Amino acid sequence: MDETPKHSLAYWLVSILLLLLVLGLAVQAYFMYTLSQKLNIVNQNNASTTDALTTLSSTTISRFEENEKKFVQFSDMLYEEQQVTVALTDAVDKFKRQVGKLTGTVDTLEKLTTTDPELLQKYSRIYFLNEHYKPADLSLIEEKFDYVNGKEVTISSEVLPFLSDLLEEAEDDGVDLIVLSGYRSFTEQGTLKNVYTTNYGVGANRFSADQGYSEHQLGTAVDFTSTSIGENLSQFEHSEAHTWLLQNAHKYGFVMSYPENNEYYMYEPWHWRFVGTKLARYLDREAKNFYDIEQREIDTYITSLFD
Repeated sequence: MDETPKHSLAYWLVSILLLLLVLGLAVQAYFMYTLSQKLNIVNQNNASTTDALTTLSSTTISRFEENEKKFVQFSDMLYEEQQVTVALTDAVDKFKRQVGKLTGTVDTLEKLTTTDPELLQKYSRIYFLNEHYKPADLSLIEEKFDYVNGKEVTISSEVLPFLSDLLEEAEDDGVDLIVLSGYRSFTEQGTLKNVYTTNYGVGANRFSADQGYSEHQLGTAVDFTSTSIGENLSQFEHSEAHTWLLQNAHKYGFVMSYPENNEYYMYEPWHWRFVGTKLARYLDREAKNFYDIEQREIDTYITSLFD
């Protein structure tokens, strides 16, 4: 009688355990099923994503290859354009050089046709100027640089700027330098020569040119002096003005026509002629005199006379 309840309790305990086991297995089965479903969904999503990535990758590669081809084509076109640009630049530069040479030639021809060739000829018993020769245009020298105030001393208008600069520079340096005479006509030279001949006889030929042989008729020659010396030109050689001219006149295109021991006239340190800065600087640099070089060499400077 006493063992029956014990067997009933055991029975129920076993039954409960079995029920819990079944429930546990059911829950686990459900959980596994649910997990499997989620895993399937994830796999499906992964597959879709993989397909999408594959498609995107394929499209990207295709576009990259297409863009690469376009880039190569563009690079080729750019290179061709650069080559064309270089060729055009070279052609333009060549054209500019040709135009420059042509312009220089035209300028040279213009100077040759407009510059009076007489201005660089050797006069003084070599070349003759006829009685009708007169510079194209004459201008007055500024009165403060004129030894005889009120007297009209003229010089070629093209030479005047160079002479004015020379006189102004001397003044700035504190040097007393003025002009005694400038342009003389054929008639004026003849009158002056007659006066000298009357006073000095044939000795006048040593310091005074005949009509048509004077550089003064060109309008490019001047006789310098100073206020203290005036017309007493025999003292000019020892003046500060003369020293200054020896050191600076060539910078302004002037040279001494008749230095010591020249074969034409007596030494005239006061008489200076404009020959252009290029030729004057050359003569100074080479320690040469205007009348000592060949006329054909002098003629090469005609185009640069007023540069």
